[in-house]
Amino acid sequence: MHPKIKNPQLVKTKLKQICQAAEELFSEKGYHKTTIRDIASRSRISIGSIYDYIKNKEDILFHVLSNFFSTLNVEIDRTLDDDFDAEKKFEAVLDTMIRHVDRYQEYVLFTYRDSKYLKKEHLSVLLEQEDYFISVFKTTIQKGIDIGVFNEFDPEIVANMMTITTHAWALKRYNLKKFSLYTFKETVLQLALKGMLVRNETKG
Repeated sequence: MHPKIKNPQLVKTKLKQICQAAEELFSEKGYHKTTIRDIASRSRISIGSIYDYIKNKEDILFHVLSNFFSTLNVEIDRTLDDDFDAEKKFEAVLDTMIRHVDRYQEYVLFTYRDSKYLKKEHLSVLLEQEDYFISVFKTTIQKGIDIGVFNEFDPEIVANMMTITTHAWALKRYNLKKFSLYTFKETVLQLALKGMLVRNETKG
């Protein structure tokens, strides 16, 4: 909690307002072109009061990125709890990842382009989150290998490749803008499964 504010519920409410405004503006204008004044105006919090809840623009960005990872965390955990077979679970994880990359394209771009501007403690938190999502792919793939559904590729290599591939929807969005999100997801899914599924599991 910010030392000037003693009410935790108020801090939570105001941070949500600030992050929603920042999320819209970062998507519209980009991170670097968005100012604190822009965010204050969009969130309907005065420029003086906004500093009661955040320290600077990087602080806002970190909160927004944390929201991205926390919501993705919840959906991924829900997906892992579902009683899917290995192939369906891989598809569900991939689908969740790509949908979130689509929603938070600006922040995916930022992590590749401008993460060097984050403080070390902020960057380490984001890297830990990315390691978690790689581990989700790795675990899902390993289970498929263990039961004989997936070929015996190194799951860590494939997990890293899949993570980067999901990010391509944001990183290559100008090249891919003529395609729908569904087409992108299905192409990635079919490409991955054709490589991973053992021959007698391949459909069609």
